Amino acid sequence: GAMVTRLLERTLLFGLGILTLTREKVTQFVEKLVEEGEVCAEEAPKVVERIIARGEEEREALRKMVRQEIERRAPPSRQDVEELRKKVDELAQRLEELSRTLKPGPEGEE
Repeated sequence: GAMVTRLLERTLLFGLGILTLTREKVTQFVEKLVEEGEVCAEEAPKVVERIIARGEEEREALRKMVRQEIERRAPPSRQDVEELRKKVDELAQRLEELSRTLKPGPEGEE
């Protein structure tokens, strides 16, 4: 039934490898299951489509995770560094100005 089909789909996804999943491999696998009586012939095309769709979803999820990890670990660009340097310089200048305004003048002056 549906439970067996889902189990077979999962097994196929991991057995063939999500990244190397091709329509031809999926079709061959499902044809073998039909021959073994695990999947009925009428259901085979739907099973193939579901497995391929699931493989694409898994592949896209993996791509997204890899992309996010790369972006998270990517070194800053020269432009990023230059922008940060400017901000640090601006903050240092503001801090210096603030410290001058907060410093009491020579004794007797306020």
